[in-house]
Amino acid sequence: MQSKIYSYCIYLLSKQDYSEFKMRQKLRQKRDFLPHEIDETIASLKAKGYLREDAYRRLFIRKWMQKGESEQKIRQRGAMEKLQFEPEEFSTVEEELGFNEDDSIEKLVEKKLRSKEIPSDSKERGKLRDKVLRFLISKGHGYDEAKKALSKRFNSASAADSELF
Repeated sequence: MQSKIYSYCIYLLSKQDYSEFKMRQKLRQKRDFLPHEIDETIASLKAKGYLREDAYRRLFIRKWMQKGESEQKIRQRGAMEKLQFEPEEFSTVEEELGFNEDDSIEKLVEKKLRSKEIPSDSKERGKLRDKVLRFLISKGHGYDEAKKALSKRFNSASAADSELF
């Protein structure tokens, strides 16, 4: 039976990385394995370097940062998987990716407004601004930072509009 559980874990790890918590969940769902077998297999995988929490945490941070999530939101997502992040892990990944939270907000604003023309009507303009603001906040970014980035974007659009006339 030990060989079966180990082979199953290797199969899972060949498809994607797992944290210890997620691997345990996966093995419990299978219901073919006893708790002591799961413990032994996890210990063996960790000893051989196949199950590396530190590498998984960095990949986890990278994945969600690239999607525009804030550090706080990533920490919340990680807590659901019982991940404990080191403070320097976020700055290391930011350096690797070459951007910070302000860049992330600007990228999200650009993404949300990519195909939209900013309306000249103040009511419609306000609706669009509020929609994008809610989107940024849903990604975990602070209200003040999001509003600042939006003001910059909407003000630059106003300046471009006024140059046309």
